[in-house]
Amino acid sequence: MVPPAPTPSPRLLKAAEAEREQLQRHRCELLAAREGLRAELERIEGSLQTVNERQTLLDRLVGPIGDGGANEMGEHLARRAADDPVKGAHKGDVVVLRGPDIRREAIRVLLAHPDRPEAMHYRDWFSLLSEAGFGVAGKNPLATFLTQLSRSPAVRKSTQAGVYELDRDAAPRLRRRVDELHEELRTVTTTVSDPAEAAAIRGRRSALTTELGRAERALEEVEELLAPARENRQLAVVG
Repeated sequence: MVPPAPTPSPRLLKAAEAEREQLQRHRCELLAAREGLRAELERIEGSLQTVNERQTLLDRLVGPIGDGGANEMGEHLARRAADDPVKGAHKGDVVVLRGPDIRREAIRVLLAHPDRPEAMHYRDWFSLLSEAGFGVAGKNPLATFLTQLSRSPAVRKSTQAGVYELDRDAAPRLRRRVDELHEELRTVTTTVSDPAEAAAIRGRRSALTTELGRAERALEEVEELLAPARENRQLAVVG
């Protein structure tokens, strides 16, 4: 007959329980660290986006700075002040777009199309932008255009391959998300005694704040681009 396994001693059980509690605390610390890293990455991405947007604004004013230094900058500034109301940097008769301006102008060009299309293959959309007198900066302009188009909060991918369409539901959806994030931020509190749990909550608040900033910027972009078009259509129907 096989003898039964010995029963764990109280000392062993106590040691195992202490080890389990230590592992749980360590797990909480790792989760908090992971949330903190995610939040930091989100902050970096947001900062990069801000840098890109500021660079675009500077390019609108003075154009890309070359080897000519201050003299070239002054020439760009003078030219823009005289006769350049359009965003981007001129290259001949073409206005070269960078960053978010690519997707914004692409949407404006589509909305201005006489056929008022709601969707278009990205290659045709790129051609439409080019025909309107705009170029896209980058080694591969078409790929850069597609990247910016896919990042637009006012555009969504269609069920057809390569086709993108205006997202008319983006504004109300983003407003709801902004409200949800505000509400969640109000409910998240750091008044806890456990340091690991407090760190995790701080990481969550940071992540929520970053996401809220992105959602608010996206909502602002959507309202800027699509709200005027909706109002114009309504006025046309009334008229």
